[in-house]
Amino acid sequence: MKKLTFLAAAAAALIFASCNGNTSKPNGNANAQAAEQQSPKVAFKQDQIQLKLMAELDSIADVYSRLQPINAFTKNGKISVSEQEKMVQPAYLLSPDYTENLNLISQKYRAIGMLDVDMNIAELYGMDVKEYKSAIAKLVSEVNDPALDANVAITSESLKETYTKMKENGRINFFWEVSAAALVEQLYVVSQNTEKFLPAFDDQTASDFTLHIQLMTMALEDLGAYDENIKNLSQAISPIYELNAMNKSDFEQQLNKIKPLLNDARNEMLLK
Repeated sequence: MKKLTFLAAAAAALIFASCNGNTSKPNGNANAQAAEQQSPKVAFKQDQIQLKLMAELDSIADVYSRLQPINAFTKNGKISVSEQEKMVQPAYLLSPDYTENLNLISQKYRAIGMLDVDMNIAELYGMDVKEYKSAIAKLVSEVNDPALDANVAITSESLKETYTKMKENGRINFFWEVSAAALVEQLYVVSQNTEKFLPAFDDQTASDFTLHIQLMTMALEDLGAYDENIKNLSQAISPIYELNAMNKSDFEQQLNKIKPLLNDARNEMLLK
């Protein structure tokens, strides 16, 4: 009941903001194909999820997809990178070569989300992103998920549609895995260069980031009862649960506090 009340309040807040000018059955074959690429101990069976819980997950995804996207701060035109800054490329981005060492389907989905974030940052710095695009295309091909676009893994504009397609394919667990990985990577990137990226935030961006995390927490908690991978993922990214900022000032303070833990959380996501 508490979760449903929270979702209703969040949805109402989004509708109010919008009015003021701010921005089926699972497929058994696809589910089996995804399960084959996982350890038998962590194989996910979407059709076992209770209808009441599935409805809750659908509601979470609906609110999540209507939030200001987590990469909004890189798209709002507030960040400019000078030619001099472009001479020093960011060393904190995930190397596309890392994808060669990934075996588990969970690792590949998570890497898709992380590389998509880092590719946006690389573009800001005028870096050649061919290797990023190639790595993402390779991973999308390997997970063989028709809900994903090889050119853009998951776009904010089509987030709800992506969720619906992955649900039809029996892969909503992977929707939340790739989304969680992208969220953590975004936080990690900002923490690595707060002087450059935080000025692009405002109170709404910070508040939406917090709501993303709260919704993510709820979804992972629900799915963790069915999927050991999800449970492990939730534990790995637990440092981000400390973020409960409602404005930019709180966000900056809390991000600085968890910064030392983000690198470990990020690495842990790609190890399991």
